[in-house]
Amino acid sequence: MPLWSRLNSLARNLFRKPAVESELEDELQAYAAQVTDEKIAAGISPTEARRTALAELGGIEQVKQSVRDRRTGTSLELLWQDARYALRQLARNRAFTLTAVITLGLGIGATTAIFSAVYALLLRPLPYPDAGRLMYISAQTPRSRFEVLASQDFVAGQTSTKSFEQFAGYYYYYNQNLTGPGGPSRVTSVNVTANFLPMLGAVPQLGRLFAEDEDRPAGPPVIVISNHFWRSYFHADPTVLGKSITINGKSLTVIGILPPHFNFPDLTLEPDVYAAADLDRDTTIAIDKPMIGIQPIVRLRPAVSVEHAQAELQAFYLARLHKTAAELRSFFAGRKISLQPLQRHIVGDNRKPLFILLACVAAVLLIACVNVANLQLARTVSRRHETALRGALGASRLRLIRQSLVESLLLSSLAAALGLLIAFAITALVRNAAAFPTSPSSSRIAQLLQLPFGKLSASIYVDGWVLAFTIGLAILTTFLLGLAPAISGTRLDLRNALQSAASRITHAREQTLLRHGLLVVEIAIAVVLLASAGLLVRSFVNVMRYDSGFDPSDTLTGTTLLFGPRYQHPDDHGNPTPSPDLIRIFLGNLLPRLQALPGVQSAAIATALPLGEVHDTAITFGPPTPPPPAATWETAPGISVTPDYFRAVGDTIVQGRSFSGDDTAASPAVAIVNRAFAIHHFAGNALGKRFNWIVGRDQFAPLTIVGIVNDVRHNGLEQQVQPEFYIPESQSPSDTVNIALRSTADPILLANAMRKAVLAVDPQQPLFDIQTMDQRVASQVAQRRLIMLLIASFALLAVILSAVGVYGVFAYSVSQRTQEMGIRLALGASRRGLICLIVAQAARLVAAGGVLGIAGAFLLSRLLTSMLVGVKPHDAVSFSLAWILMTAVALLASTIPASAAARTDLVSVLHME
Repeated sequence: MPLWSRLNSLARNLFRKPAVESELEDELQAYAAQVTDEKIAAGISPTEARRTALAELGGIEQVKQSVRDRRTGTSLELLWQDARYALRQLARNRAFTLTAVITLGLGIGATTAIFSAVYALLLRPLPYPDAGRLMYISAQTPRSRFEVLASQDFVAGQTSTKSFEQFAGYYYYYNQNLTGPGGPSRVTSVNVTANFLPMLGAVPQLGRLFAEDEDRPAGPPVIVISNHFWRSYFHADPTVLGKSITINGKSLTVIGILPPHFNFPDLTLEPDVYAAADLDRDTTIAIDKPMIGIQPIVRLRPAVSVEHAQAELQAFYLARLHKTAAELRSFFAGRKISLQPLQRHIVGDNRKPLFILLACVAAVLLIACVNVANLQLARTVSRRHETALRGALGASRLRLIRQSLVESLLLSSLAAALGLLIAFAITALVRNAAAFPTSPSSSRIAQLLQLPFGKLSASIYVDGWVLAFTIGLAILTTFLLGLAPAISGTRLDLRNALQSAASRITHAREQTLLRHGLLVVEIAIAVVLLASAGLLVRSFVNVMRYDSGFDPSDTLTGTTLLFGPRYQHPDDHGNPTPSPDLIRIFLGNLLPRLQALPGVQSAAIATALPLGEVHDTAITFGPPTPPPPAATWETAPGISVTPDYFRAVGDTIVQGRSFSGDDTAASPAVAIVNRAFAIHHFAGNALGKRFNWIVGRDQFAPLTIVGIVNDVRHNGLEQQVQPEFYIPESQSPSDTVNIALRSTADPILLANAMRKAVLAVDPQQPLFDIQTMDQRVASQVAQRRLIMLLIASFALLAVILSAVGVYGVFAYSVSQRTQEMGIRLALGASRRGLICLIVAQAARLVAAGGVLGIAGAFLLSRLLTSMLVGVKPHDAVSFSLAWILMTAVALLASTIPASAAARTDLVSVLHME
C-alpha cells in the first residue's frame, strides 16, 4: 500500500472510529443477508438459512475482531488501551506510584544533573570554529614545573613547523593596576599573538582586532577589551574606540571590543584586556636575553594526525636544543613536547572526578530501579489472579508483557519529568554558585557553593542532548524495573492460578529468588559506594591534617602590585624594572599603618604567602665569583619578608633568630632557611653557613643563614615541602606585595581598614584578593571537598534506599507468610524465635551482598588512586567500615517486619480461611 494511502487509513481508523465501525457492521450484515437470501432461494428455511450463513461467515463479532487486528494503526490503539489501563492502575495504587516516582525521580534527577556537567565540561564541542583541530602544546622540562614554551622557541615554531595551519599563543598577568576616574582597581590582562583571536573565530562587535605587525617589539600601545569590561568600566559607551586607559602607568588605546559570548580558552582565566604580544623575531636563546613563557594553541592542518604533529614538534625542538647556548642547555635537557586536544587541556584534572561522580550517581539510580522492581514483583504476585484471568480470556503472553512494560514506562516518564525539574534546579544552583562574588565575609554555605570548575560552571545547563539523555534514562529504567516483573508475572499455570484466590497464593520460588537476588545486588552496590566514600573521606582528613607549617586562624591577607612608573625605573637596556628604593619607601609607609590598625597583633609583607605560588631561584655554594657553570646551579624558592612575617602567619623559628630592623640594605645580606633546606644542603647544621643566590644575569651574591624555620607548604596544600629560603624585604624589595594581618578578633573586620591603609599611602594603588587564611586553605581543597561530599551523599542515599529495599522485601515476605507464622506459634515456636528466623534470613542476604560489594570495591578502588592522599586503594579500614555500616543498617531494617511477624495474632490466623 502506498505511504499516503497508509497514512490516510491510519488517520481514518484512529480519528473516525465510530464511522469505520458502522461501515464494518453494515458490510458484514449485508453480506450475511445476501448469503441468507441465496440459501432461502435454494429451499432452506429462513431460520436455518440465517444460522448457516453466520456459521459460514465465522460469526459477526469474530470477523469484526479479525478485521480490527489487521487495520492500520491497531498497534497504536492497543498501546493507547494499555496506557489508559496502566494509568487507572497507578491512580488506584497511589502509595506505590508516589513511592516509585519519587525514588526514581531522585535518581534520574541526580544522574541528569551530573551528566549535564560531564557533557558541558567534557563532551560539548568548544565554541570555536572547527574546534576538533585545535591543540595545546606543552613543554615538560625536568628542571621546571612550568609547561610553557620559551618565547624564542615559540617564534621559531611559528615559522618552521609544517603540521599546523595556525600557530598562536598567549601569556597573561592575573593582576594589573588600572587607574582612572573611578579609583584604582584590578584587571586581568593577556598578551596574544595577532593571529590568536581570529583563529578562535572572534569577531569584534566594535572596532578591529590586532594587525599582523602589532605583536612585535615596540608595537603600538593598543588593546582590545572584553564585553564585560566594556560594560562595567565604560558603561557600554559606543564611542569608546580611540579612548585610552592607564594600566600599570602605561596609556593604552582601545581599538576593539570582543563579542559578548566569546570565552577565553582557559578554565581559570577570563581577561578584561587583550594586548598584543611583544615577541622578538630573534630566536636565539642566550642568558643575557629576556625570555617569556608562551602558552601555544595551534590548529592542525587537515589530514594531519596528532601523532605526526607531535613527532615533528619533538624532533624540531630537540634540534633546537643542540643550538642552545651551553650554559642553558642543561636547563632544557630532557624536555618533552606534548600535544593534546585543547578541550582536554582546558578541562584538565576534572575529567576523572566527573566520570567517577557519574558512575556513582548511576549506581544510586540502579539501586532505585532495583527497589521499584521489587515493588513491582510484589504487585505482580498480588495481581496474579487478574493476570491469569486476562490470559484465559485470550490475551497472549506478549500482550501481557507489553501491558506491564507500558505501566513501567509511565512510571519512568513521570519520574523523568520529576528528575528534569530536579536537574534544572541543581544546574541553576551550580550556575548561580559560579557567579557568587568572592568575599571574605561570605557565609560558610556560600563558600561551599564556590565550585571548582571555574567559569565553565556557567555552561552547565539542561539542553537538547541532556534532555535526550534523560529520555534514554527513562527508557532504560523502564526495562530495568519492568522487564523482570513482566516476564516473571506472566509465566503462569492458568488453571492453578484461577483455582486459588489471589490472597492465598504463595509467591513462587523463582520470584522469591529474583527478589532476593535484586536485594543482594543493591546491597553490593551500596557497599561499593560506602567504601569509595570512606576512602575519599579518609584522604580528605589526611590532607587537612597535613602539617602545613603555619597557623591559618585569625589571619587576613590581601595583595597589591607596585607596577608603573611610580615604582619603576629604566634598566641598562631602557626597559622598565622595579626600583628598590621606591618600593622601600612604599613599604616603609605602609607597614606602620597596618601595625597600628585596631586588633592587629602582627602585620607583615611578603612576596608569597603560605600555600601561595613561589618560583625557583638559582643558588650556588662556594665562592660567589666567578660563578660556576650553569649546569651545576641548583634552585630553591626565595621569599622576601618583613621582620614580623613568621609571627603573622603562625610559623615558628626553631633555631637562630628572626629578621629585625637591623637587617637593612646597608647591612650584610642574611637569610632564614626552612628545615628541608637545612637538611638537604647542610645535613641540618645550617646556622652560620653561607650560600649564594642570583641577583642578576650570571651574578650571584652571598647570604648568611641566621635562622631555621618550620617547613611551610607553597604552591598548594598537597605539594611536597621543598627547600626554601627567606630574605629580608629591606634587602630584596619586590613589586609583589602580599599583606598578612594576625588579629585578636574576627579578621574579616579588618578588610576595609586594610584597604584604607593602602590607599592612604598611594591613592592609585588597588588592594585585591582580600581573604582570610582559612579561606585560602579551603579554596585549596574545594574540588576534593565537593567530590567527597557528593560521593558521600550518594553513598548515604544508597544505604537509605538499600535499607528501604530490605524492609520492603521482608515486609512483603512476612505478609505472605502470616499463616505460616501462626502455625509456627501454634506448634510452640517463641516470638523471639520468629524474629531470629527472619533476621537470620536477612543476614544471609546481607552477607552475600557485602561479599560481592567488597569484591567490587577491591576491583574498582584503583580508579580513585590519583585522588587518594595517605590512603591505599585497598584500605582495610574503609572496606570494613562500609561492610559493618551496611550490615547494621540492613539488619535494623529487617527487624521491623520481623517484629511485626512476632506480633501475629494466633487466634486470627487460625480462624482464617
